[in-house]
Amino acid sequence: MKIKNLILPGLLGIAVVVSVVLSSSIWINPAHYRNSQQTSVSNNSIIDNKPMSYVYSPTQLIQTDENGKQNMLTNHSSNLISEIGNQMKNYDSKSVNKLSSGNIDEYKKFLGYKNSIILNYPAKISIKIFSKFINDSLSKGPNDSINRIVIPFDDSNEIYLLRDDGFHIYKVKFKDTNVSGLKDAIKNNVGTIPVKLKLVNKMPTIDFIKSFEMPQYGYLINKTSQNYYVTRLLPNLHNTNNIKRHRNSVVYNDQSSKQLTFYNNGEAEYFDSRPNFISSDFTQTLIDSYKNISKLSISDNLSNLRYFSYSPKNSTIIYRNYVEGFPIFNQNQYGAVQIKLVDNTSLRYNFSLNNLQIPVPTGGSNIKMETTKEVVNGLAKSGYDVSKIGPIELGYQWSSSKDSNILVTLQPTWFVYYNGRWNNYNQMINKVGY
Repeated sequence: MKIKNLILPGLLGIAVVVSVVLSSSIWINPAHYRNSQQTSVSNNSIIDNKPMSYVYSPTQLIQTDENGKQNMLTNHSSNLISEIGNQMKNYDSKSVNKLSSGNIDEYKKFLGYKNSIILNYPAKISIKIFSKFINDSLSKGPNDSINRIVIPFDDSNEIYLLRDDGFHIYKVKFKDTNVSGLKDAIKNNVGTIPVKLKLVNKMPTIDFIKSFEMPQYGYLINKTSQNYYVTRLLPNLHNTNNIKRHRNSVVYNDQSSKQLTFYNNGEAEYFDSRPNFISSDFTQTLIDSYKNISKLSISDNLSNLRYFSYSPKNSTIIYRNYVEGFPIFNQNQYGAVQIKLVDNTSLRYNFSLNNLQIPVPTGGSNIKMETTKEVVNGLAKSGYDVSKIGPIELGYQWSSSKDSNILVTLQPTWFVYYNGRWNNYNQMINKVGY
């Protein structure tokens, strides 16, 4: 216990020393800092060297055994989705055919496809974007969107692409689906959480059918300087008169088409009223959005970024940081990064200056999680209208430390989509802010 108590202060001390050393180098030679900063800006054309296939990769992996029993798979020592992607990178498609559309019973069968794995996306994704996850093997596939991919562990060399809206099912035939490699990727050090994929109000839902435990994490964070973003996003800003300081924010304006606002709570907003061509095609929208968030890229701050949701109604795409395959909520009110199309002519970016850096032990024990049914019952007992409950997501709550401004804790909890936003389940039932 004494050793655990010494680890965190020791790591914090190291972080402080490193910070002082870096700050000293800037004070001694600010010109060198500006030069190195500009170099990193010009070299970071890709999100922390993360390809599009990484940012738009699936986020959940479910295995269905020969008896139809399903488990969500996790691994604390490696990224299972990346491991699966490595085994699928040489896929070479032979044919793509639409197998079914509008048939709920047929769709339910594929959700419970025995002896298979299912890759899930948190929101719909275009088939051509998913294709990048398998070496562009479906780049000439249908112009449709999907939510999940079923990969049978048999000798068929087929996979199935499922779209929840309209219950579309596509069958894709490959030369080789590398089943042995996929089995090896999920063979060692894999944790299991009992689940069942089922339809609720005609929408596929992951039902966590048994209680389970989740670890909590501590992370050292780094706050990116405002100067970095000013240099990167407003290169033509030369007049200090275009800087306005307010009580809770600082606003930079290039007097042309761009405005950058930093808030005291660590959030930032960037407004570009003259972006490049804006496409109405879903695939191109996702590609353009990837290119746009690369403008915000610095070392490590987007290394765990994943696509989380897309709203055609609000013209909004949200990306979140993920830990162990689960999304982080309340890093700020928008997600890690939100891009919104405003009036069909301008783009508004909302993002956080705070970035996860180094994991540190918390000394805390694992947290027992309730089942999905218990969550719904808890909400009903607390007076919430069950008919208004939307998706229920397992994720991590970002909480700032009271003892240090460079440390955050990530605690597992349920998040419920209710009244048009994501809500922390524990806060809902305890009426915190409700």
